[in-house]
Amino acid sequence: MDITTLLVLFAGGLTAGGVTAVAGGASFLTFPMLIAVGLPPLVANITNWVALIPGNFMALAAYRSELREMRHEVRAHLVVSFLGGAVGCFLLLWTGEARFARAVPWLMLTALLFFALGEWIKRHLDRFRDPEHGLSPRWILFFEFILMVYGGYFGAGVGIMLLAALAMAGEASIHRANAKKNLMVVALSGAGCLILLPSGQVAWLYALPVFAGASLGGYATVRFIRRIPARAVRTLVLLWAIVLTVYAFWKYG
Repeated sequence: MDITTLLVLFAGGLTAGGVTAVAGGASFLTFPMLIAVGLPPLVANITNWVALIPGNFMALAAYRSELREMRHEVRAHLVVSFLGGAVGCFLLLWTGEARFARAVPWLMLTALLFFALGEWIKRHLDRFRDPEHGLSPRWILFFEFILMVYGGYFGAGVGIMLLAALAMAGEASIHRANAKKNLMVVALSGAGCLILLPSGQVAWLYALPVFAGASLGGYATVRFIRRIPARAVRTLVLLWAIVLTVYAFWKYG
């Protein structure tokens, strides 16, 4: 790997860590970037999956106060996140390279729609949700399990979907929702580490610069999250995601 590729991967990881903290959608940046530098789709997906793990861990450090408040209410969500992520990771390895490559455009489109409509979904749920009688906790956990299966298989846009699920559950604070979302993704990541790391599908030479950049970007951005124009970041990521989804249909569709 030449120095230019190394710097591009680090810069992409740095940006992705910040995007994860502020707006979600980091995989829209890093997954196609790893394909562009020469990795096959399945290897790029698994490498991207592993490389972005530290961004969520580092973001948790900046949400310490919110996490202390909710430490007794997240246990069931963490179990569901771990089990759903494990199922998704097993499906990813079972389907193999050819099937995953054919699924990439549709996965990108699914993630794009959730990313684009995430704010609308949240506002819609907030308007029609009964503040005194939320949805059944069992239905919320089932929905989260399905999302985590998707997260273990592909992952792009899962953070936006989780925020919508938390809105359905009645979580009103965006900072508490972000803290809970990041904690659940960390549980998902734990399942992925156990299943994907031994698979031999991680291109470590490409993962490490993204890994380092995501760690720095995730922590630094969350520390200043209230000063960052999240809407502007989301708009840029959305435009980029549209371009990438069109390209994915042209290349793999």
